[in-house]
Amino acid sequence: MRHNQRFIRCLFALTFTAFLILNLGSSQVLGQGSIGVDNDGPSFLDIAIEETDVYKYVDVEVRDLNGWNDIFSINITIMGNSDNILSQVCYMQYPNLTSTSVAAIIWNETAGNYLVASESGWTPMPVAPWNPYNAEREIGLRVIFAFNKFSGDTVNILVMDKGQLTCEYNGPFSAEYTPAPEWENVAIPISLSAIVAVAVAGFMVYRRFKNNKLARAVESSQAASGER
Repeated sequence: MRHNQRFIRCLFALTFTAFLILNLGSSQVLGQGSIGVDNDGPSFLDIAIEETDVYKYVDVEVRDLNGWNDIFSINITIMGNSDNILSQVCYMQYPNLTSTSVAAIIWNETAGNYLVASESGWTPMPVAPWNPYNAEREIGLRVIFAFNKFSGDTVNILVMDKGQLTCEYNGPFSAEYTPAPEWENVAIPISLSAIVAVAVAGFMVYRRFKNNKLARAVESSQAASGER
């Protein structure tokens, strides 16, 4: 009896765990594997600060599961050691939030005089969100801000999409500093058939266990009758 209860508890735990994994995997795949996701804001893919003899570059890579053209603006603010603003620039893909198409990219500098728009650039990036097919989607955007060389203490990067959802980064304004990678939730796609197979296999094992137990009981009963 004790072995029977232990086996049932183990089987139940296995089935329940498989059920949780299925629900977690399917929800993450739906959220990350398609374009057109409600309440999904932008997120950073990579940030790099590079320096040449003439220019200093801030290289920003972001993604938005609703597509690269869902990004509304990327704002760069560079501050001195007393938190005074040295340069503030903005990359905008739309003149306002109600615009529906990317008409003309706007490079706007509201503080300082360091941005070199002619050396700056942008390009959409194909990114493969984790989904059952690992398909690349046009959901990434790379924007490179070029500045005439100057010294600053910190940089703030604020990205906003058309739904006014944001992501933000603060760090040193130095080419010698590499931001730590941002780890995303990784979803492991698990098919329903795999879970069903586990459940069926567990049921077959349990059924065999019960049949063997019944057979042993019958044999014991027959042996006892023979002795009498």
